Amino acid sequence: MDLSDIKMRCNSYVEKILSEKITYTNPGSITYLLFGRKPSEQSINIKFGYFGEILCKELIKSNNNFELLQCGIQKINNKNKDVDLIFKNDKTKKIYYRELKGNIELDTEKIIATINKCKEIELSLKTTYPDYIINSGILNWSVYDRKILSKSLFHINKCENNGIKIDHFSDFLEIIHIKWSEKDFYVYFTEIGEKIRNQ
Repeated sequence: MDLSDIKMRCNSYVEKILSEKITYTNPGSITYLLFGRKPSEQSINIKFGYFGEILCKELIKSNNNFELLQCGIQKINNKNKDVDLIFKNDKTKKIYYRELKGNIELDTEKIIATINKCKEIELSLKTTYPDYIINSGILNWSVYDRKILSKSLFHINKCENNGIKIDHFSDFLEIIHIKWSEKDFYVYFTEIGEKIRNQ
């Protein structure tokens, strides 16, 4: 597995985003008043929410022990559900299902909806794959390790107290047996941030 190759493939998605029209702050907002014209953080959050999904899928595909399963919109209990990430390891007979969150600071209503969604999809997977262990939860991909968090712990605890495991990026790397240092992970995203800032 060549991490630089994966980064390059993911960078093509970044270039695609940057080639599209970027939303900037405008006069009339406090952000513009304080900092002037700059890329809108809300717009960036929306555009890059999908980036974590692309990155995780590329990493999974780089390890032959894992197979990426159908993700996206699918029927779960006769309802359309958008399933972020499902992959399996036939050797260990495990199916991994993760909802991906770039920002774990969800409001209460979204936390409850996400908890219910995770439980519903997990039950469906147990029916579809009766011979597999189902390992499900939420992946907060924008954080390498929980130790740096303080503000978001209420939301994490809320999920985990309701039986929904929260992983961070280092936990995900451990599952798929890929080494990527914390320092390099943050350097990689800082470099992406610089590209956005220099637009």
